[in-house]
Amino acid sequence: MSWLQLVVLAVVQGITEFLPISSSAHLILVPALTDWPDQGLALDLAVHVGTLGAVLLYYRSDIRAMTVGGMALLRAPLQGTAPEGGARLLMALAVGALPVFIVGGVLVVMGW
Repeated sequence: MSWLQLVVLAVVQGITEFLPISSSAHLILVPALTDWPDQGLALDLAVHVGTLGAVLLYYRSDIRAMTVGGMALLRAPLQGTAPEGGARLLMALAVGALPVFIVGGVLVVMGW
């Protein structure tokens, strides 16, 4: 596989990952539209891991704040303090994820 193919696939992944359409489908379209050989599952996985790394790097300060805030949240009842900063962000993330867990649980119970 040439460097050009790698760069094109990386750019396609970077642009389409956060669209509400599967970036994996776009990675399949690239070889179909360019007559390049299929890049295979290993490269698809590599570009997805690269995307995960980029997201973690971009949000590292928020992740760090939520980690520290989570520890402070565990100590808050003992100290009688109100959550702030990273702890509030962590709580907002947990509350925002609740509907997904509830709907997912209902679907699992229903056998979907």
